[in-house]
Amino acid sequence: METLPVVQLTGKGRRWRLSGHPWIYRDDLAETPAVPSGELVAVADPRGALLGQAFYSATSRIALRFVTTGEEPVDAEFWEKRLAGALEFRRLVVQDTNAYRLIFGEADGFPGLVVDHYNGHLAVQALHPGMERRLPELLELFVSRLSPASVTLRHDAEVRLLEGLALEVRTVYGELPERIEVQEGPVRFWVDIRHGQKTGLFLDQRENRLAASLLARGEVLDAFAYQGGFALHMARRAQHVTLVESSAAALAMAEENARLNAVTNVTLVRENVFSFLKKTVSGEQRFDTIVLDPPAFAKSRQDRPGAIRGYTELNRLALQLLKPGGFLITCSCSYNLREEEFLEIVRRAAAAAGRPARLLERRGAARDHPGLLALPESFYLKCLFLEAF
Repeated sequence: METLPVVQLTGKGRRWRLSGHPWIYRDDLAETPAVPSGELVAVADPRGALLGQAFYSATSRIALRFVTTGEEPVDAEFWEKRLAGALEFRRLVVQDTNAYRLIFGEADGFPGLVVDHYNGHLAVQALHPGMERRLPELLELFVSRLSPASVTLRHDAEVRLLEGLALEVRTVYGELPERIEVQEGPVRFWVDIRHGQKTGLFLDQRENRLAASLLARGEVLDAFAYQGGFALHMARRAQHVTLVESSAAALAMAEENARLNAVTNVTLVRENVFSFLKKTVSGEQRFDTIVLDPPAFAKSRQDRPGAIRGYTELNRLALQLLKPGGFLITCSCSYNLREEEFLEIVRRAAAAAGRPARLLERRGAARDHPGLLALPESFYLKCLFLEAF
C-alpha cells in the first residue's frame, strides 16, 4: 500500500465518498496529483485516513473511480475473484438466451469496463484509462476462463474521448464473423458486433421485450425500431406490426431478422418517427399497442429542456394514436432524467392528448445490468407500461 501515490480529498469530497458514490469529481480533490491517467492511487480524507483505492483520470471531470474500500492488492487474483462473482450472478439471472451483459462496470466491481457475451463471442469496452491499462491481463483472464470464440474491442464510444482515449474497433483474439446469430427467448437475431449500436444489440431491453410481447394484439407500432427487437417478439401475437426507423442499415437488419424468424406480418417504414407520428395522427390509422424506444434525448444536463419537450411531444402523439384500451410501452435511456421526472412527462403528455391512462408496470434494465444503489447513473433505463382509455 505504501507504494501507491496518495490523493487527498477535501472535506466535501470525504462526505461525498461516505455517501457511497464510487466516483469523485475533480473539484473534490484537495490538490491535483502528479500521476498519469489510469494510475491506481490510495485515496485519503483530509486527516489522512484511508478511504480506499481508485483509478485516477487526469482529463475527465470524474477524477477518481473507486476500485476497493480497503488496501487489498489489486492483482490478477483480485480480478479473477471479481470475474467469478460476475459469472455466478449471470448464472442466476440470465435465462433462455445466449446474448447478455457479463460485466457492467462499477456494479460488478470493474469501474469503466463493459463486457457483453454474444453466443460465445465477447465485445469489450474499456471506458476509463485505468481499465485500458489493465486490458492485457484482463483479456488473458477472459480467454483462459471463458474460452471465447473471439474478443473484439468496441472502443468507439465517444465517452472515451473525455478520458483522453482513442477510438477504435478491433478484434484482438480469435475470428469474428461478419455477423452472429443469437437467441432471445423464442426469437433469433443477427448481431453485428463491429458496427451495431452499443456492442451490437440493446441487451438492456431484453426482459422488456419479452414482457411487452404479452401486450401485443391487433395492430402494433414499433417506433425507433432499430433492428426489430420489440417488433419481432410482438409479431408472434399481433395481427400486424409496423416498424418505423430512420436508419437504412438498421432497417435492413430488421428485415433480415424478420426473415430469420419466418415473420411475414410486418411492414418496415424508413422515416423520422416524429414525422411519421404527426402524419399518422391526421389520418385514420390507429394502433392497439405502441412501443416507443428512442435514443437518449438528454445526454447532458444542458439537453434537459429540449429532451423534456421531445419526450412530451412523442408520448402525446403516441397516445393520440392508441385505440381505446390500447397499450403504450414507453422508454427513456436518458440518465439525466430520473424515473419520477419521466413519469411526470408521460402524465402531462396524456393530459395534453386527452387520454386518461393507468400505469401497469414500471421496469428498468434487464437483470444482467444491475444498478448500483449509490450510483444513480446506473439506473438510466426507464420503461413504463400503460393502458390508455
